[in-house]
Amino acid sequence: MSTVVHIFSILDKLKLLFFFIYFPYFVSAICPNDVQNRAKACFREYDMKIGGILRPGESIISGVDAENIRVLCTELKSGIACINELKSNCPQDNAIIEAELVQIPLAIHELGMLCRDDSLYEVYARNRICFERSGAGNEKCFKDVMNTTVRIITDLDRTYIIKYCSEVDRLLSCIGKSLEDQQCGPEAITLKDKLARTLIRGSQGCDKVSSQKTTPSPSKKADSASNSQPKRTVISTLVVIFSLVLSFS
Repeated sequence: MSTVVHIFSILDKLKLLFFFIYFPYFVSAICPNDVQNRAKACFREYDMKIGGILRPGESIISGVDAENIRVLCTELKSGIACINELKSNCPQDNAIIEAELVQIPLAIHELGMLCRDDSLYEVYARNRICFERSGAGNEKCFKDVMNTTVRIITDLDRTYIIKYCSEVDRLLSCIGKSLEDQQCGPEAITLKDKLARTLIRGSQGCDKVSSQKTTPSPSKKADSASNSQPKRTVISTLVVIFSLVLSFS
């Protein structure tokens, strides 16, 4: 009898152990009642850190501590992981979650592209002084080309994609000129594309537009050659079959 009681006691302890192990996973997989506020909370720390690269005169293209960018990237990745988990737990509320993402200050896709490069912080730190020297000129470029200041995140009208990308190109050229005026090196001038585009939603898509404009369309001669190829193949096949028939007759 004592042996049976002992076995049941062990089973109870095992059940209790499994409960404590899996309970946190079970709780975390429950969709919260207020999905909208939970989505906002995912990027709360990110919102607090973003000021470190957007203050007037101390923006990402006018010289900030490289550690500020590193911290912001860390908070961005944490926020995205939080949002992905929320989407997984609340598939019926994905539209609400997506609507909250639009409100986040800074282009997530563009900043995400920037944060993928682990060498960014070191490269930026080497060229920070150069961006500080050209900072006033860089911010003036935003005001002149985009009709806004660098610390205000721009969301241009992408309905007219050619015009939109033309303005992005003008901005990058303007900042490049500002850097050259301060005798900045090639590394800083190349880096300015990544930094400036971080401040403009959808600007990464302009690379695709540029490649479409520069890719030559196939000539009519090439088209006619490709169209005639199947005809020649069919004729050759018929000739072979006809020859075989004659040889066996």
